[in-house]
Amino acid sequence: MKMLIDGRFADASDGQTIDVTNPVTGKVVDTIPKATRQDVEDVLAASKRGLVKWKNTPLKEKDIIFEKFFALMNEHKRDILGTLMEESGSSIRNALFQWQGISGLFKGYLETAKRYDGSVLVPGTEAGHDGKTEHDLQMVVYEPVGTVLAIVPFNAPLMLFGYKAAPALAAGNAVIVKPPTSNPLALMKLIGLLWEAGVPGDALQVITGGGAAIGDWLLMDKRVDAVTMTGSTEVGVHIAEIMAKRLSPCALELGGNDPYIVMEDADVEAAAREAVFWRMNSAGQVCIAPKRFIVQNSVIDQFIWIVLETVEQIQMGFDVNIQEELDKYVEKDFSELKPGKMLMNSLISEQAAIQVEKQIQHTINQGAKLVIGGKRHGSFIEPTVLAQVKRDMDIAMDMEIFGPVMPIIGFDTEEEAIEIANTSQFGLSGCVMTKDWKRGMKMARRIQSGGVVVNGTGTYRNMMQPFGGYKMSGFGKEGFQTLGELVNEKVIVLKGFLESH
Repeated sequence: MKMLIDGRFADASDGQTIDVTNPVTGKVVDTIPKATRQDVEDVLAASKRGLVKWKNTPLKEKDIIFEKFFALMNEHKRDILGTLMEESGSSIRNALFQWQGISGLFKGYLETAKRYDGSVLVPGTEAGHDGKTEHDLQMVVYEPVGTVLAIVPFNAPLMLFGYKAAPALAAGNAVIVKPPTSNPLALMKLIGLLWEAGVPGDALQVITGGGAAIGDWLLMDKRVDAVTMTGSTEVGVHIAEIMAKRLSPCALELGGNDPYIVMEDADVEAAAREAVFWRMNSAGQVCIAPKRFIVQNSVIDQFIWIVLETVEQIQMGFDVNIQEELDKYVEKDFSELKPGKMLMNSLISEQAAIQVEKQIQHTINQGAKLVIGGKRHGSFIEPTVLAQVKRDMDIAMDMEIFGPVMPIIGFDTEEEAIEIANTSQFGLSGCVMTKDWKRGMKMARRIQSGGVVVNGTGTYRNMMQPFGGYKMSGFGKEGFQTLGELVNEKVIVLKGFLESH
C-alpha cells in the first residue's frame, strides 16, 4: 500500500518498504513505504498549501464532504474491517466498536466547530490602556493552529484516528497522520475515502515508516504546529520535550495502570464478571482497561473464585475465520454483540506477547501466585490471573501490562485502597465498586486520575466528555468540548469603530 502525499499515492523516494504481517499466521499482508527525509519534506511543504485551502473551506462544505465520506464508509465497510482484523489479530467486536464511532466523531466535532462563533466584548467595561474603550469594537475570533501531526497507536487505529483528525479537520487545520507501523492498512484505506469524498490531498496526508526516525523529522520541523498522540509515556515525554522548546501545543494520551477497587459491600459477583470482561477484551490491549484489581480482603476469595470461573470460559481464538466472522456480524450493530463467550484474540505481535510473558514471570518471581494462564502461544497469551500480589510489586505500581493479565491486590481499609490506587505514576482512569454511593463519590474525588466511574468500569468513555489523564498518563484532552485545543484564540480591536460622527 502506498502513502497518501499531496494528493497522490506515493512510494518512498528510495523505494524501500516495510512488511505488514498477520500476527496470528506470520504471513505478509502487504507492504508500506519506509519514508525518507525527502518524503517528510514533501509532506510538510504540501501541508502548508493544504492549510490555506482547507481553513478557507466553509463549514457547510465540510459538512457535505463528511456526508460523502460516511456513504463511502458504508460501501467499503467489509473490506476495511477485514483488513483491520487481518493485520491486527483483532476481534470483530473490536473492529465494529471502532467503526461505529467514526461517523459520530466527525459529525460531533463539526457541530462543535459551528458553535465556535467567537464573541464581542462589552465596550467600556474598564478603562483600558488609554482610558477610552467605550467606542472600541473588541472581537474574539478563533483560527486553526496550523498543521497538526496525529500519531495513531496500534490498539484502536480507526477510532483514535477519529478522535485526532476529526477535531483538527473541523477546526480548519491541515493534518499529517503517522499511522502505526504494525497495522496501518485499514486506516490508510479509510483516509483514502476522505480524499475521495473531497478533503484536499494536501490538507490530509499519511506518511509511513519507523516511528523513531519519521517522528523526529516531523517533530523537529517548525512547520508542525501541534501534535496529538496516543502511545507510551516514554514517547510522550520525548514529544513534550521537543514541542516545549518552541512552545507548541501537544495533547498526549499515554500509559495507564488503572485501579479497579472492589469494596466489601459491592455486588462481588457482578464486579468480578465485569472485571474479567473489560480486562480480557481485545486481549488486554486497551489504554483505559482496568489493570490493577484492588479488592477488600473480606471478599477477595469470593472475587477470585468468580474471576476464575469466568476466565475458564474464555476460548483461545487460534483458528478464527475472518470471512466467516464478517459474514455473521459485519451488518450488526455493536450493541447487539452482548457479552457472552469470549474468544481471546492475539496480541499485536509475537514480540508484544513475549514482553507480556516476561512481565508475568517477573511478577511471579516477586512472589505473586499464578492462579490460571500465564502461557504464551506465538502472539497469543492465555488469560492470566495473579493472586497474592503485594502493593510494593512492580505490577501494583508502575509496570503497565498491555495484555490479558489480572493482578489481584488485597486491602483492609478504604484509606489503604486509595493509597494503593494513587501509588502509581499513572492516572488515566479508574473505578470503585460499592453500594454506598456517598462512599463511592468520596473515593472518586480522592483517586488521582482523569476519570473515575462508580459502579462501572473505568473504560467508560463518550465523545462529549473531556478525556485524558493525570500525572504520567499525559495532558491535554479529547472530546467535543475540547475543540479549543486545536484552535488559536485571537482578539481583533477596531479602535473607535462605535464612535458616532
